[in-house]
Amino acid sequence: MSEITPAKDTNLDANEKSLDQYASVNEVDGIVKPDQIPQDDGEVFKVGPGQAEFRTLGWIKAAIILMKLCFATGVLAIPSSLVVVGYVPGVILLVVWGVLFTYYAYVMYQFRMKIPGIHSIADAAHVMGGSIARDVTGGLFLLTWVLATGSGLVGLATGLDVLADGKVCLVVWTFVAAACTALCASIPTLGKLTLLTWVGFSCSFVAVFVVVVGVTQVDRPAVAPKEGPYDLMFIAVGHPGFVAGLTASINLFAGYGSTPTFMPVIAEMARPKDFRKSLLTSQIFLMMCYVSFGMVMYAYCGQYVASPSLGSAGGTIEKIAYGIAILGLIMTTTLWVHVAAKYVLVRVLRNSRHLQSKTPIHWAVWLGATIGITTTSFVIAEAIPFFSYLVGLIGALCCAPTCLVIPAMMGIYMDKGKHSTTWWRKCLFAFHCLIMVVGSFITVAGTYTCIQSIVDAYAEGTVGHAFSC
Repeated sequence: MSEITPAKDTNLDANEKSLDQYASVNEVDGIVKPDQIPQDDGEVFKVGPGQAEFRTLGWIKAAIILMKLCFATGVLAIPSSLVVVGYVPGVILLVVWGVLFTYYAYVMYQFRMKIPGIHSIADAAHVMGGSIARDVTGGLFLLTWVLATGSGLVGLATGLDVLADGKVCLVVWTFVAAACTALCASIPTLGKLTLLTWVGFSCSFVAVFVVVVGVTQVDRPAVAPKEGPYDLMFIAVGHPGFVAGLTASINLFAGYGSTPTFMPVIAEMARPKDFRKSLLTSQIFLMMCYVSFGMVMYAYCGQYVASPSLGSAGGTIEKIAYGIAILGLIMTTTLWVHVAAKYVLVRVLRNSRHLQSKTPIHWAVWLGATIGITTTSFVIAEAIPFFSYLVGLIGALCCAPTCLVIPAMMGIYMDKGKHSTTWWRKCLFAFHCLIMVVGSFITVAGTYTCIQSIVDAYAEGTVGHAFSC
């Protein structure tokens, strides 16, 4: 990949004016015609003769993709996390994490608008720290979505197993989930995935809503004692130990942890500056869903909430919810594999004719990436076949550095030389430094607690073994 160099501060305004001149967007449906985009405005994907149309997303389509990237396995782990920390700290954490992650997603947007050739967070690290920083960050980015896809495959296999009444080995269902994911993720552009993403998001939302309504109608949660009295343990403030408390807190912010994938989405937008509308629309909606859905399920299920939470109502409601959610879960893993594979494609073929031309080399790299990433995720899903711990590991090891630490570094980098010019810039610099410390602590301590939780679960025999039915 050729060297990416930072542009002058004035490039942000100049780039937006250039796009204003060429890309007029219908604000009702967000449609942008490719011939309205300049052939070379500095973006990694070009528009012109002989180039595949990658940049076809309007802001509404982009907003749906952002919501589906986040509204996935994270929402299914929120109720069980509230059981640990209590609903008061839980709601506070959901709001605080939501605001913080949205702000740093905006910082990432600002950074790449200064340097339009940036495609991913690894490219941003390249600008700040050179090729070593790029490769380390790129590896972390890939690890994030390999692990995340693994968690999605676990959730999808669980749903298929419920629908089949447990009559087929879970390994088989995980393989079926992986095969569907690889097939859908191999569709070349996000624009061509938009319709499936709309349907997938709708299915996920309706499935969760069915369970939320369902738990209010059943006599007792599915995993509660079948007879006799029971206590939901619906508490305002929990008193967990350090390991359990930190793991639960990490699970709460994992629902917002897809923000590093937003940069590749911007790269496929016809008018990148409209990302601001997509970001605010998606994140405000997500925050409201997480708080409302999580609280209702916790209030009616308490300590008996299932993980994933779609099984909380049990019986017919559980089957209906999983039946509706299947396509949504497939689209979740599809998008995660797609953005990870797109990073590989750009990393390998940037500035070559093969990047946007459907040559044998293009297809070899693209299909090799989608199939390879899905296969690795399948192995991980079988090696760590339990949902909440895997989500927590993703949040600590991957989301904390890529969603907090590196974006905070971007904020400091963009203000380089100006940190002490005004009181506001001094406060902002101190805030970025604080977030880097917090993110680093969560990465180290959170990874330790999640791994320790996994080790303890295996030792106590409370989870299944690797590649077991």
